[in-house]
Amino acid sequence: MMIIGVAITVAAHQPFSILSHTAHWDGGWYMTVINGGYVTNAAAPAFYPLFPAAVSLVRFLSFSLIDVLAAGQIVNLVSLWLIVTAMLKIGQILFDDERRYWLPVLMLTGSTAFFLHVFYSEALFMALGFWAYLFALRSKWLKVGLLLAILTATRLPAVLFVVLCLLEYARQYKWNIKKIFNLNLAYFLLAPLGFITYAIFLQIVRSDFLAMFHAYKATNDWVYQVFNINFIGTIIAAFWKTTLIVFGLVKFNKETLIGTVLPVIALLLLSISSLYLTTRKDRRYLPLGIIGFLSIIMFTLNSNVISLHRYALPSLSIYVAAVLFFKQRRWLYLICAMGLVIQFYLYTLFISNIFAG
Repeated sequence: MMIIGVAITVAAHQPFSILSHTAHWDGGWYMTVINGGYVTNAAAPAFYPLFPAAVSLVRFLSFSLIDVLAAGQIVNLVSLWLIVTAMLKIGQILFDDERRYWLPVLMLTGSTAFFLHVFYSEALFMALGFWAYLFALRSKWLKVGLLLAILTATRLPAVLFVVLCLLEYARQYKWNIKKIFNLNLAYFLLAPLGFITYAIFLQIVRSDFLAMFHAYKATNDWVYQVFNINFIGTIIAAFWKTTLIVFGLVKFNKETLIGTVLPVIALLLLSISSLYLTTRKDRRYLPLGIIGFLSIIMFTLNSNVISLHRYALPSLSIYVAAVLFFKQRRWLYLICAMGLVIQFYLYTLFISNIFAG
């Protein structure tokens, strides 16, 4: 990814450094946070602190001998190793040894997997979330609680992993209310600590306990992000616009591809995967199916579907369903090839400072 990024940067005649291609869009906001943005910029709290804190820690340990982007690359590389390891171990529990390798392969060839390389929090978020779910599958509830506590200081969608682990907990107790309420459930009380700690910090530096939510009104960059409980209307509008694009009634271009078509495809993948997993006889997959549907709701509560194809990257439901459904490898090879083509295109747009998700 670094070699490709450098090549595209050079070809585009952009100001060059080895990792400059990683710092576009949200990457710039994380740089702002690292440079004291929580105090100086009212919009900065929209970006949760764990990733910039991890980058700053790596820089501190290097006595500031490496720059911010290189530190971010180290955080992402370690996180990626943890992601792949977790997915292989999850696959070992859910499938046989041969099929488990398809989980990380499908994820890494997904259309937005390049966000694991750039200066974003995706890699760290997915590493913590996948390991929390792995420990839930192993019934290691204290470890689950501790990881979820860290995860909630990374991104708001951490709540989906909290719910996924709770659903897995309930499944292991056969959905029996009497059995569910035991001392192990108390470990889940650790989950909100990361978010609460962040909120207390914001109260101290900005006198605003919920500054992470109010940040969206502090800039014109996110005027399209408006909370709307009518998520069904948002989904219908996105599908309708996609239909108009298909029939040539709305112009098909970069904006409609990234803002509507790819997010709608991600919605379809999430919907089909979730339905498939919830209807299987093997109830091990039920928590993943349920969380897929809940993800759709959460991702569309902001009046739009923009970036949904990126938000869906951590959705294990899609990868697990694909491995279970496609028995013949040629279909999986085809999916991976199509994903890589789209990923390369989006990566090129991102490096060219064109919004990609």
